[in-house]
Amino acid sequence: MGSLGPGGPSQVQAPYTVLLLPLGTSRQDPGAPSFFLWLQMMQALEREQDALWQGLQLLEQGQAWFADHLREAQQRQLHLGALGELTQIQEVNACLRRLIQELSQQQKEPTQSKGEVARRGQRRLTRV
Repeated sequence: MGSLGPGGPSQVQAPYTVLLLPLGTSRQDPGAPSFFLWLQMMQALEREQDALWQGLQLLEQGQAWFADHLREAQQRQLHLGALGELTQIQEVNACLRRLIQELSQQQKEPTQSKGEVARRGQRRLTRV
């Protein structure tokens, strides 16, 4: 049987103790049957209590197992969330790079096209 301490039930169980008391010299003693029934009920209650303590220990172990796995799942979720955010940041950065390249090309194109027009004009002039 376990005892309830400050941290919950103790993990040590005491063995059964059987106590036999002589009630008298005769089996016909009126207290013998009631004592025998009382003793049986006490033993049954001890067995029930032991089973309940064992069940409680199993529940505590299960709760600890679930808590550990829940913490691990939350850590994996945070890690994957960080990876997902990093991936999104990388995608945004790539989009920004492409946009900057396009804008810089558009800014160069008008000057290039003006220069090309001028060169073409000069070429035409020199050809003629």
